[in-house]
Amino acid sequence: MRFSLKGWQINIFEVSHVTRNRVGFMAQVRPIFQAITAGHQHANQVIALAEEPWMTELLISSAFANSAGVSAISAALASVAGNTRAFIGVRNGSTTAQAAAGLLKLGIQLYGVDTATRSRIFHPKVYLATGGSRSRAIIGSANLTHAGLFNNIEAGADLELDLTDASDKDFVDGFLNGFQDLVANHPNHCFPITAGRQIIDLMRQGLLEDERNPKTQTAYGAGKQGSQTSKPPISLPLTAAPKKKARKPKYPVLGGSPVSVSAPPTFGQLVWVKPKLPSSDLQLNQVSAVPGVLRLTQAKYQVNGQVINQKTYFRNQVFAQLNWTYDAAKQKDVADVPISLVIAGVYVGDFDLTLSHKAAWAAGQGNYTTGLHWGGATSHIKHQGLLGRSLKMYEPVNAQSRFVIEIN
Repeated sequence: MRFSLKGWQINIFEVSHVTRNRVGFMAQVRPIFQAITAGHQHANQVIALAEEPWMTELLISSAFANSAGVSAISAALASVAGNTRAFIGVRNGSTTAQAAAGLLKLGIQLYGVDTATRSRIFHPKVYLATGGSRSRAIIGSANLTHAGLFNNIEAGADLELDLTDASDKDFVDGFLNGFQDLVANHPNHCFPITAGRQIIDLMRQGLLEDERNPKTQTAYGAGKQGSQTSKPPISLPLTAAPKKKARKPKYPVLGGSPVSVSAPPTFGQLVWVKPKLPSSDLQLNQVSAVPGVLRLTQAKYQVNGQVINQKTYFRNQVFAQLNWTYDAAKQKDVADVPISLVIAGVYVGDFDLTLSHKAAWAAGQGNYTTGLHWGGATSHIKHQGLLGRSLKMYEPVNAQSRFVIEIN
């Protein structure tokens, strides 16, 4: 298999090093197959890129970042930080507040990229240096984490490009313009991170993780990780991450006391989906201080190939195990239900909410007989940005856990 880039003839299955001769310049394409090929390590390549003497601008893009990854290349970044932009993904269960603080302390122009949904994340890994008539890019799978730069099996390409060549320049401009468009056209989702307090706020919101309180599960991956195996670990070189002191360190450039973040919920069996949430379910039409109700309707949801009967499904199946009581004054059944709430991939907390069930409601309210009162969760769901999204409900995984409601 071959392709051409204006004068380059590249066999991607066979070639490991391609050159094009020019006066005073040799363009190159080199593979990086970290951990498999001896001597291939993304950390060394990124450091070499950052130290290019001709470089005047550096762009870093990474889906995930942690403090050990930042520290691994910080010495090389320090002298060029003023000419460096970094784009890091947030709301992904991996990027940490400490990584953001480390980049900010270096003086790098830092952007967080938040897609505001867990069904799509910011995922490009690009390290791009430009200066004069030259450019060098490392593009592949390696994140700005210690594992991504040293130990993971990662594949990438190290490209040296000639900006006097139109095709090379178009290639580089495609990335530079793309990131500029991201900043200009999506300011709510690609935003500058400029202060330590902002990093703490992002952590409290669940958009950045705290390395002092690591999680083993997130809204991105609540499945079992396979704790048992008959295989020994793969035999490949391993670079140990720097050991951290036993005491909990303070953030660089951050102030205040440590923030405690609860572990996110574990998702049980899916029991209901309501697509395209209307403004009424999100209480956007609600003007009084009385908490509103999520109407547990049919929503064309099927169980075992059959559309549910919403008149009985929620009361007698989904929430049958709850302690229901009869409210004689209002002539309805009521029960308290423990809920964990996840919005756009971020676990926002646990809430003890109230359910109401009244068979007589079916006649006058579109066959709606069971409702969930939002109560203390109202402030989290009453937002225009959630309009039209889907709501999913999961049953508890065991008797000690909670139902999970996810809006995404």
